[in-house]
Amino acid sequence: MALCAIAAAMSVGCTQQANDGCAHFAENVDPSVAVENDFYTHANGQWQKNHPLPDDKSRLGTFDLLYENSREQIRELVEAATKGKNEFGSASQKIGDLYTLGMDSVRRDEDGATPILPILSLIDEVKDQTTLAQTIAKLEPLGVYTFFAAGVSPDAENSTINIAELWQYGIGLPDRDYYFDQSDRNEKLRQGYVKMLEGAFKLAGFDDESARAQRVMAFETKLAEVMNTRVENRNPVALNNKRDFNGLKATAPDFDWDAYTKELGIELNVVNVSQLKYFGNLGSITKSADTETLKDYMRAAVIRAFASDLSSDFIDNQFDFYGKQLAGTPVNTPLWKRVLGTTESYLGELIGQLYVEKYFPASAKKRISDLIEQLRIAFGERINQLSWMSDDTKVQAKDKLQAITVKVGYPDKWKDYSKLTIDPSKSYVENLIEANKVEFAKEIDKLGKEVDRTEWHMTPQTVNAYYNPQANEIVFPAAILQPPFFYAEGDDAVNYGGIGVVIGHEMTHGFDDQGSQFDKEGNLNNWWTEEDNEKFRTITSKLSDHFSTLTVVDTVKCNGDLTLGENIADNGGLNIAYQALRNAVGNNDPMVDGQTIDERFIFSYAQIWASNCRKEYLFNQASTDPHSPTHLRVNGQMMLFDLFYKTFNIPEGSPMYKAPEERIVVW
Repeated sequence: MALCAIAAAMSVGCTQQANDGCAHFAENVDPSVAVENDFYTHANGQWQKNHPLPDDKSRLGTFDLLYENSREQIRELVEAATKGKNEFGSASQKIGDLYTLGMDSVRRDEDGATPILPILSLIDEVKDQTTLAQTIAKLEPLGVYTFFAAGVSPDAENSTINIAELWQYGIGLPDRDYYFDQSDRNEKLRQGYVKMLEGAFKLAGFDDESARAQRVMAFETKLAEVMNTRVENRNPVALNNKRDFNGLKATAPDFDWDAYTKELGIELNVVNVSQLKYFGNLGSITKSADTETLKDYMRAAVIRAFASDLSSDFIDNQFDFYGKQLAGTPVNTPLWKRVLGTTESYLGELIGQLYVEKYFPASAKKRISDLIEQLRIAFGERINQLSWMSDDTKVQAKDKLQAITVKVGYPDKWKDYSKLTIDPSKSYVENLIEANKVEFAKEIDKLGKEVDRTEWHMTPQTVNAYYNPQANEIVFPAAILQPPFFYAEGDDAVNYGGIGVVIGHEMTHGFDDQGSQFDKEGNLNNWWTEEDNEKFRTITSKLSDHFSTLTVVDTVKCNGDLTLGENIADNGGLNIAYQALRNAVGNNDPMVDGQTIDERFIFSYAQIWASNCRKEYLFNQASTDPHSPTHLRVNGQMMLFDLFYKTFNIPEGSPMYKAPEERIVVW
């Protein structure tokens, strides 16, 4: 695809080409719904009618359609690698053979539970706290995390160095609150989860599956009791708890850390214990449990980790709960899509190299980077205009803004897969386990070493973008840089309302309630004056309160505290992108299809969030997702956006109306 920068020198208005981004506005609108009553449905109602949910999806939106297009492109590349004779060890051989193994459902059904039996046998060795710690350490390189997740990440206070990090982990329901919420819905989900565990134990060859499942459920509930909530896990200061090895043992007693580290062959000179309450209680919980409960809990974790890659009976058992009951999806995704997803998760950048070679020319990186600089300029202007921030803090904010690193399209340095072997004589799961071992060894090797700032955390073919606070960087993979987010020959208003807001959104993450606590170098460091920080917290608290009044589904309200960071980013992205648009076009306001620039900007933003979702999906999203549902990302933000009122003359007293003094602008 070809991309072009949107700058002041470009002409304004649609080029009237088929892919200019304007033509789709009218066909998506539902005129029967008034703007002032529900702008999201007004802007997207016809789109929703034209895009009913397929049986294998719990959500379908513009992101998903673009993802499906990307997946078809990737499928073509991957299936090409399955044909012909590939040199062993080559990229094509690894990609082609792993995909072929996954697609061989006959062989997978014949294998049944066999590929995971050696892993399950490791758990038989658990007899006491020492052998428990050793077994936990044996499972981690294989891709199975039980009581906690251990990893390597930059030091929060020195982002140039990697240290070890421990994170609460190990429950099978989506969130700790699912174990305690007494609603009828969650009670049914708990029952469904236990039934899934029963099926998993039976398929793996264990008898007395009902008793085992009940033991696992009871044990996971004890773990969930001492876990942080998702909102608590949004506080980076509270999660920064570095310890030396003796400090770790004092902070997390009654767990045999000596046996654990010896088995892994590592030294934990510096480790961040993210959730103090959880790790402070973990040892006593494991000591008080009987050995068979600990074993069954770990067995369930192993089966859950590999069920979707085993035989069809394992797949169906797990999908019945996570797909049908939890997400409301009637049928599973086709096999090729599931296998393609797994192949990508293990060989993502190998496939990414093929993807960008065919679909994203190198010249596009510069073109979209130019657009990003227009947004950076506009953000700086927004900072200058802030009435609540002092001049001293504005200097610090603009310094951080200027220091943001931009990554576009694909990595400058590709990931090395040379140590990974895909052996077609072995089973699909055996190859995945070997790949897990290689990846784990690479992660462990990072301990104590300098952080590689060239590394990407998304593949080029991913339809998404991200901000990384510990690197102070924004990253835009190639796959998102296309319609409906970006039109190479399109209207300025449409592009700024689409990809412009996305760019502004990611930039604003550096200044949301979490990102604002990191400095321009990516270190956890307060660069605010005390008075400005208090003003910022007051404003963002009002934003949280606003979203907490909005309905997700039925009687369930949005969790304004959980979604605060994303809501700040949407709020900033809209204001920054509109300022950049006006910088680009000045006061020119040509009409296109009867719409002004302001109308086209707002409709473009609203329509990139068009989607249909199942109720079950929305229930789960309300509990677990830091993003507000798409209808609230539109309506919730438009209610705060002065341009919306000016453009559509929203009357006082209507559902979309908020008084001027109640409209929140953060950045």
